[in-house]
Amino acid sequence: MSELALYPVGLFFVLSAFHFARSRIDSRAAARFTCYGTALLGAALLVLAPPTVGAVQDTGMPVLAVLVIVLGDGLRDGAAAAMRLLAPALREADAGQAGRAGPTLSEFLRREVRGGLALLAGVLGLRLALITAAAPGLTGGDLVVGPTLSARLALAGYTAVGMLHITVCLTALLRELVRRARAAGPGRLGTGLRLLTGGLVAGLLWNAWSVDDVLRAAVTGSQDGPEDLLCAVLGGLCAALIAAGLGSTLWPAATGAVRGWLRAHRRYRALTPLWRDLHTVLPEIALDPARRLPLPPRDPRFALYRRIIEIHDARLILRQHLDPRTAQWLDGATRRFPPPSAHAAATAEAAALAAALELAAAGAHPEPDATSAEAPAPPTGTTTTTTDTMDGEADHLAQLALVYATCPAVAEVRTRARAERARAQVAQGALS
Repeated sequence: MSELALYPVGLFFVLSAFHFARSRIDSRAAARFTCYGTALLGAALLVLAPPTVGAVQDTGMPVLAVLVIVLGDGLRDGAAAAMRLLAPALREADAGQAGRAGPTLSEFLRREVRGGLALLAGVLGLRLALITAAAPGLTGGDLVVGPTLSARLALAGYTAVGMLHITVCLTALLRELVRRARAAGPGRLGTGLRLLTGGLVAGLLWNAWSVDDVLRAAVTGSQDGPEDLLCAVLGGLCAALIAAGLGSTLWPAATGAVRGWLRAHRRYRALTPLWRDLHTVLPEIALDPARRLPLPPRDPRFALYRRIIEIHDARLILRQHLDPRTAQWLDGATRRFPPPSAHAAATAEAAALAAALELAAAGAHPEPDATSAEAPAPPTGTTTTTTDTMDGEADHLAQLALVYATCPAVAEVRTRARAERARAQVAQGALS
């Protein structure tokens, strides 16, 4: 299982590259080099993973397995070059925010890019020449060269050049990040920069592990081909710290989205008792009749919006079932169970809805002599309250649902309305 450890680390870097390609980092150049660096490093780890090299080696073509290792090393060199170019890109972003952006600054970044690409080309060319001179084979998981001193030194030089190149690139970026972290001080930005700094330090330690390969190559003529478990551990630490640091600019949006999701889900659940009773009596209010299972909504904000509309539709339908005696019943109930003054309006509206639901459940309407020809108005204090935002309306309806489900005065009005409805039904049956 330890041989598979590099795969999740590599996939993490590759997926991070897609994430950074779509993220809204202030500097397009910084986002681009970050994307290149993480993508190339992830690809290098996937190529250099022991199962990958072993699978190629099992084809019976050892030369092809060596080429796979050289390809992985080249991808890692490209990742280091991209990380080095992130330093001038960050400086350009700072200058642009300070109003100093211009042709001179853009030319500076272009020069840095050209210099970085030239250095990368030189490193790749030199390493390719050294590995060709060493002409290694692959025995087990190790690169092995002949007993001659020139072959051993060529293999050691191949590894040393790559190690030095990565060290130079990461050190250049590390200096820039340390400077920015000191200037940022405490806070979210400073925390993100310190996480990035820790990730680069882990990367330098990861790269320093190649000293062992250099010494082994010079002395014994062999070295590890694919990455080992320690590299996976250091790579995972580097990946986690770099991703956390670069993603720090997205923390407020991410945490805000999570808080919004939880808030919408909590409000959605708060409206459930009231909505359930309304839907039981008035099933036609459901905008999505196919939804039957009591599962959490995938999009709670949209579900909350739909539930608010359904409750409003039910309240409009129930206006024709409002009983003018509700105010009298509520007056007596509140004498026994006085509600808090802050809930007085919600108690009156909840009581009116409870009484109207009892009439609607029986398909009855208020007695003709108790109503006018027009649609009856809600009892005093039950005028429908509207707000300017969906969040405000959700909060209002959540309070209404809470009072509807828990207030003793509302429960007494509901009981009185149910008794009056039963009495009327009995009287109607006796007359018929």
